[in-house]
Amino acid sequence: MKRTCKVLGVLTSIAMGGTAVAASPPPVTANQLVGNTLSAVAFVPRRPGMAGGGELARIMLQAYLGADGRALVRAWDPGRDSYTAPASLQWTLSGSTFCLGLPIKGANSVCADIHIWGPRIAGVGVKPYAMLDGDLQPGNMLGAGR
Repeated sequence: MKRTCKVLGVLTSIAMGGTAVAASPPPVTANQLVGNTLSAVAFVPRRPGMAGGGELARIMLQAYLGADGRALVRAWDPGRDSYTAPASLQWTLSGSTFCLGLPIKGANSVCADIHIWGPRIAGVGVKPYAMLDGDLQPGNMLGAGR
């Protein structure tokens, strides 16, 4: 019985210690974003003038993130069944908070506290609410002929 208790105690210590020292994701850097195309879905509060119904708007977007804080951004327009024309909008990274302008009538920028794992990128924001989930691909995937 004593041996079983000791084994359980050691296993519990290991489990608790492993949880306590779990590595957090490395900090996000602008170098991980610059020169890449973000393909993502964003959920943002629906504002007056935005198409659809409900409290949240789902926006599918692509953005080529330039080194100068500008992004070439387009979003899916369900009414036209095609992407909007690419627009030159601003993007920023402050700490791990990523913000990107959206080319949708009535939409504010999407701002989220992001994490990046390989090509995956995801995050949430709270003031106002936002969620971003997508991936990053090297280069400008928007292309001139699309």
